Amino acid sequence: ISAAAAQGYPARPVKLLVGFPAGGGLDVLARIVGQRVSEQWGQPIIIENKPGAGSNIAGDAAAKSAPDGYTLLHTNIALMSINPALYSKMSFAPMKDLVPVIQLVNLPLAVMVRADSPFNSMKDLVEYARANPGKLNFGSGGNGGVPHLALELLNSSYGLKIVHVPYKGSADAVKDLLGGPIDLMCDAISVGLSQIKAGKLKALAVTTDTRHPALPDTATTSEAGYPKFQVTGWQGWVAPTGTPRAVLERINTEANKAMQEPATRAKLLEQGYLPAGGSVDDFAKQLAADQLKWAELVKISGAKLD
Repeated sequence: ISAAAAQGYPARPVKLLVGFPAGGGLDVLARIVGQRVSEQWGQPIIIENKPGAGSNIAGDAAAKSAPDGYTLLHTNIALMSINPALYSKMSFAPMKDLVPVIQLVNLPLAVMVRADSPFNSMKDLVEYARANPGKLNFGSGGNGGVPHLALELLNSSYGLKIVHVPYKGSADAVKDLLGGPIDLMCDAISVGLSQIKAGKLKALAVTTDTRHPALPDTATTSEAGYPKFQVTGWQGWVAPTGTPRAVLERINTEANKAMQEPATRAKLLEQGYLPAGGSVDDFAKQLAADQLKWAELVKISGAKLD
């Protein structure tokens, strides 16, 4: 049955749920890749934004959809790997009720400070923070998100006490970073890239093991001497558990093809994303490893949401 199901798939429009508002980072990527895949297979991909509760609302809707390949969820590391440790009650179990389809991109983070900040390197920042516990603060788009937990990893790995200030979203935090109430942020490169290029923010380091093409002159955290401080977010597609394997493979193949397309790749790199791709099983391995790592970080941070 499943091979036959994949042969005629998709015979009608496919719904792609996004757990964040239109115009945000997840939505932008969903539309870039969705548009391309839709052109390849000649069926519309309809984006449906269902924001709220750290994308648990969209996740719940996807988990309870028919497992036939006609409802997919465009998601990120938070929903699959962080929320299960962060929320004391969830109406579904992401790793049980949703299955991997494809990891679309990796999202390296950058440590960012104002242009007039006295810190010009990670070493400057870490040494000051170590000598002045509790004096520096960092902003993030909310409790328990990747940007919050990333800096908790820096704190716990190097014995620092940089204080967290949660905002309602990354855009609000960037405003306050530019305006002065907070000292630094560690967020997706895409979040601060335009301000870095405009000379209003400085990137002290990127949190990956290789330099980022959008910030070729910025050192990695390993190069800067802080190898334990490595964090990469990702975005990808998942489907309701029970979706035929042949259908998952078909979507995976088409999405990989879209990601290889030069114009699409250029668009993604420009926005600070690193195209990933790979098989269904590659993504499954990534999810399993992430769950352990992030559950541990949530514990260290003490963050809890209900």
